[in-house]
Amino acid sequence: MALTNEELQQILSGLSPEEQKALFEKLRQTYGDTPTPQPQPKSTSLTSKVYCCIKCGSVNYKKNGVTAKGLQRYRCKDCNSSWSENYGDSLRYTHLSEDTWKEMLRGFVEELSISKIAKNCDLSTKTVWLAKTKVNQAIMTMYGYSDLFQGTTQADEYYCRAAFKGKRDPEFFIYTLRRMPRHNRNYYEKLEYLQQAGLYDKLKREEPEYLQQLLEEEPKMKRGISNEQICILTLVDETGKLYLEPVSVGRLEKAMAKMKLKPKFTPDESNVLVTDDHNAYNRILYGTKAKHEVVPASKHTNGKYNLAKVNSVHSALSKFMDARAGRVYTTKYLDLNLMLFWWLFKYREYSTEEKAQALFKIMNDEIPDIDLREKVNQVTIDNLQSREITLDTKGEFPKKL
Repeated sequence: MALTNEELQQILSGLSPEEQKALFEKLRQTYGDTPTPQPQPKSTSLTSKVYCCIKCGSVNYKKNGVTAKGLQRYRCKDCNSSWSENYGDSLRYTHLSEDTWKEMLRGFVEELSISKIAKNCDLSTKTVWLAKTKVNQAIMTMYGYSDLFQGTTQADEYYCRAAFKGKRDPEFFIYTLRRMPRHNRNYYEKLEYLQQAGLYDKLKREEPEYLQQLLEEEPKMKRGISNEQICILTLVDETGKLYLEPVSVGRLEKAMAKMKLKPKFTPDESNVLVTDDHNAYNRILYGTKAKHEVVPASKHTNGKYNLAKVNSVHSALSKFMDARAGRVYTTKYLDLNLMLFWWLFKYREYSTEEKAQALFKIMNDEIPDIDLREKVNQVTIDNLQSREITLDTKGEFPKKL
C-alpha cells in the first residue's frame, strides 16, 4: 500500500541531514532528474495568428507564457496589455469543443436540419441555430455580393414564401399580416388564442366581420406570385459564378432589377444577359454595352441562348429550402442562409470534409486579411438577433422584427 504524504513527511523528519542527502542521491540515480511538468503551447503546424497588440496596435510584443489550456500568451512592450493566442476568435466564447464544432459544420455542409444536427451533437436546437447563423454571417462578411460577371450570363427569379418562424407576437399576425399564425387550430383553439392575447374583445368591438373571418376560415396560401412571397434574384454565368439575393416582397420590379444587376457587369460588348420575357429586365443594362437576349416563356431557347444553368441552380435551391426536410428559413435571416447555399455552390467540387475544414478555418480566425478577420470577429449574437430585414418589404411588414 502506498504511503500517504503525512507518513512520508514523518519518515523524512526522522532522518538526519546526512541520511536525507543519501536518500535524495539514491532516488536521483534511480529515477533521474524529473522536472516539474509545465504547460506547453498547443502543437500546431499553423503559424501564429497574432500580428500586433490587440489594444494599441504595436508590433513590439513578446511571448508571455501559456494559459492553463496550453495556449500561447503575449504581452505588449509598449502598453503592457496581455492576451492569448485565441483572443477574439469566433469560437472562443462558444464553450464547444473543436470536435463538436466540426461535427456541426459537417451537418451544415450536408444540409441537415437543425434538429438532426442538434441530435447528432447532443446540443439544443437553439445552440445549433445560433452557430449556423454565425457561420452564415461570417461567409456574408467575407464574400458579400462582390462578384462581377462577364460573357454570357443567365438571370431569373426564384420565389419562396415569407416565413416568420419564431415570431410570437399575436398583434403582428392579426393586424400586420391580417391572418392567424399558420398552425392547425379548430374554432375553439382560435378563440382561446385571441382571448389569451387580449385581442378578442377589441376585434369584436372594432372589426366583427374580420373576427368572424379569423375564427371560421383557415389561413389560405395565396396562389401565384403575391405579397406572401419573397423574390430571390439569381445570376449565373458560363463558369458557374453565382449571385443570388432576396430583393423584395412580391413580383420583381424594374427599378429593383436595374439597381441590383447593372453594377454586376463591366462595360464590355461581349457580355450577354439572357432572361425570360419579364418586363423588369428590359433595358436594365443600358450604358454597359451588354446585349440582352430574351427567351420567350412559350419556348425553351432563343437560338443558342437558354436558361438551363439558372434553372439548374433553382432546382438545387428548391432542395436546399425543402420544408418537408425541416429546412424552413425565416425571412429575417433568409439572405444569410442563401449565402451558405452560395458558398456550398462555389465549392461544390470539394468533399464534405474539405468544406467543413474550410468553414472551421473561417470560424477559427485563420484568415490572412487582418481587417477582414476583425470584421468577422465583430459579429455578435446581439447583432444577429437585432438585425433588420435587408430586402424591400414594400410596406407589407416592418424591417425590424
